[in-house]
Amino acid sequence: FCTEGVQQKSGGLAYDYILKPADSPVRLPSPPKEKSISLTHNEIIEKLQKAEERRQTLEQQKLEFVAKEKQKLQEVVQKTKEEEQKFSREAQAKLRRSMEVSQENREIQIKALQEKLREHLAKVEEVCKSGDNMARDLEDRINKKLSSYEENRNSQLEAMVSRLKDHAKHIEEVCKAGENTNKATEEKIIQKMENALKNREEHLKALQERLREHEKKIEEVRRNKMSLSTCSMERSTGN
Repeated sequence: FCTEGVQQKSGGLAYDYILKPADSPVRLPSPPKEKSISLTHNEIIEKLQKAEERRQTLEQQKLEFVAKEKQKLQEVVQKTKEEEQKFSREAQAKLRRSMEVSQENREIQIKALQEKLREHLAKVEEVCKSGDNMARDLEDRINKKLSSYEENRNSQLEAMVSRLKDHAKHIEEVCKAGENTNKATEEKIIQKMENALKNREEHLKALQERLREHEKKIEEVRRNKMSLSTCSMERSTGN
C-alpha cells in the first residue's frame, strides 16, 4: 500500500492509506500433480529443497515488504513530528508576540493610569488649596460677624441698662404716686364707712320710731276693743 493525501488538522497530521497490488506478484506453489510414476528419493529431496527455497524467498519478500512499510511509517511519524514541532514553534512564537504586545499594552495602560493619577492628585491639591482659602474666608467672615455681634450686643446691653434705669425711676414714681393714692383711697374708704355707719344708725332709729308708732297703734286698737267690750257688757246688763 502507499500513502496519499496528507491533511493537517488541529491535533496533528492525518494520512490516507490506499491499498494496491504488489509490484512483483507472488506466485503460490501449485499443488503437486499426481504422477503415475513414483518419485525417487533424490527427486523428493530436490523438490523439498526447492520448496524450502521458495518459502525462504516468500519470507524474504515479506520481510522486505514489512521493512519498507516500517520505513514509510517511520518517515510519516518523523514528518508528523516535524510538522508538530513546526506548529509548536509557530504557536510559541505567536504566543510570545502576543505576550510582548500585551506587555507593551500593559505598560501603555500603566503609563496612562499614572498620568491620570497625577492629574487627579493635582486637581485634589487645587481643591484642597481652594478649600483652605474658603475656610480662611469663612473664618474671617465669622470673626467679623462675631465682632459686629459683640459690638451690637454691648450697645444693646447699654440700651437695656438705660431702659432698666428709666423703668426703675418710673416704678419709683409710680410707687410714690401709689402711696399718695392709697392714702387718699383709705381716707375715702373711711369716710364712706363712717357715712354708712351714720346711715345705718339713722335707719335703725327710723325703724325704732316706726316700731314705737306701731306699738302705739296696737295699744290704741286694744284699748278701743276693750272699751267696746265694756260698753257691750254694760248694755247687756242694763237690759
